Amino acid sequence: MTSYLGHDKPRQIFYQSLAKDMLHHAWILAGDKGLGKAAFAQQAAHFLLNSRNQPTSFSEIQDDEAGHLLAAGSHPDFRLLRRGPKGDKEEKKARDQGLDALEEHELARNIKVDQIRALQPLFQNQASISEYRVVVIDAADDLEGSGANAILKNLEEPPKNTIFFLISHMPDRLLPTIRSRCQMLRFDPLSADEMRIVLKSAAPKLGEADLETLVLAGEGSPGRALQYAEVGLAELEGIARAIIKSGDRDNSLKSELARKLALKAATPRYRAFLERAPSLIAEQIKSAQLSCSLQAIEKWREASDLANMALPKALDNQAVIFRLGSLMGELSQGNQKE
Repeated sequence: MTSYLGHDKPRQIFYQSLAKDMLHHAWILAGDKGLGKAAFAQQAAHFLLNSRNQPTSFSEIQDDEAGHLLAAGSHPDFRLLRRGPKGDKEEKKARDQGLDALEEHELARNIKVDQIRALQPLFQNQASISEYRVVVIDAADDLEGSGANAILKNLEEPPKNTIFFLISHMPDRLLPTIRSRCQMLRFDPLSADEMRIVLKSAAPKLGEADLETLVLAGEGSPGRALQYAEVGLAELEGIARAIIKSGDRDNSLKSELARKLALKAATPRYRAFLERAPSLIAEQIKSAQLSCSLQAIEKWREASDLANMALPKALDNQAVIFRLGSLMGELSQGNQKE
């Protein structure tokens, strides 16, 4: 296990509650996607499952039996609940390559109630090799209704020495009864310096220009930035920024961007660009001091709506990208109407 970067406040709250022998049985790890909530849960689980060795911080936990078992997915006192494969074909792929090999569209829509019920044998006996048992749900937002009610019963009558970590990107949408039985740990975006450290460690081959682009694009979320790095978003963002700067009156840059994202093989890059484009427009509005311009705000709103509906409505990729590029170009200083 590596040391954990950032999020000092939630980590301190967790340490203090354990040191005072007041460790809550259930925690909601709340914040935007990609901030490191799942990594925190894994580190906290390792910390607890290694508790007989009395480590005093995440960073002191090195190679040990608990770590090896967790890495192998075979620790008897730990359970990780996530959305499973969507169908038989996806289940075979998960068996052959692992669940992490599945793409978003290959996963089930929800964490099923049967997955919650499968936890019950864990609670019927004492922990096998650790002082604690740990359950991580990633993400609690994905629980189907009956699954949420089933986990609520465990939170209402918590099994002895069992700690639940419920990762949530939208905690306000969780059942109020679940929220009331958990302690909330809120995770804020990382600083630019912390982002650079994470990205350099995770992607050491990144050039300085791409690194700075991804620091901006990640908006404090290393997970988002690394996802962008995997699909080569820095190149696309460079073209988009050139459109914003020049206005691209001859449409050459917009056409180039559309061509790069039109093919089926470019779908992951297309998804990433759809997610990023409205933020680019918002950044330009802010930097150009256009935040009071209703016209500029309408362009951002149109871009957000278009990006959100493009995939669900299977809109033509080239047409969507060309229109997003046009909205960016219209924000250029040379194209703004008096």
